[in-house]
Amino acid sequence: MKKIVLLLLILIPAVYAQLSWDVTDLRCGDGKLDEFELCEKNVDKNWCDELADLLEIDTACDQAHCTCAPRVNRAFCGNDKREGVEVCDGAGDNFCEEYGNLIGLKLSCNPDTCGCKIDDAVPADYNPLIVDELEQQANARAVCGDKEIGRGEDCDPPNTLCTKGTGEAGVCTEFCECLTAEELVALETENSETERNESAENQIGALENETVVQDEQLDLLEEETEEKEIEQKGFLARLWEWIILVFA
Repeated sequence: MKKIVLLLLILIPAVYAQLSWDVTDLRCGDGKLDEFELCEKNVDKNWCDELADLLEIDTACDQAHCTCAPRVNRAFCGNDKREGVEVCDGAGDNFCEEYGNLIGLKLSCNPDTCGCKIDDAVPADYNPLIVDELEQQANARAVCGDKEIGRGEDCDPPNTLCTKGTGEAGVCTEFCECLTAEELVALETENSETERNESAENQIGALENETVVQDEQLDLLEEETEEKEIEQKGFLARLWEWIILVFA
């Protein structure tokens, strides 16, 4: 029995803060004073000075949790007497509402910690992990055929019946696009025309390439003919000079 009690004492935190660390820790350490923080490391503005003036004590920034130091000692919390850094304590004085007005939050006493509860709803996207998860989901590329309708898809899997946003019945294409019968016919017609145009362009391109090759061959033949003519002319000239020398 003693071991169980000792274990429970170890699990229960010995200190508390003015606001729940479950909230303040979410963005603590990001370099700026966020909505549900009392202070932030290396940021001049903080709400610990207001707490110090309100409770008439000296405070500092608890950089580990973005709340104020000193922390509330659990040993004194619950005696119905607000003292030290406690913002409230049972039937004792309660400064949570007043402190909330100073820092722009709606606060009420949390008798279990002698700190304050945040009565304002903490938005889900205040948690950076949730923001990252949402961004990953938004940026995730949809895979057509995985039987899950992702971003940019009308339907999934392909080759199944689907319903368009207008309520019309359609068929899911290989690109996970829901098309009506009329739209499918129009798409097939467009694809056929595109294929014909591409075929004609390929044929024209082949003819143009063939013409270029023929022109290059003709140019080469002309150059070779000119070179042979020059060689023949040079030979005849040398032969005539030799004849003149012999019979001179």
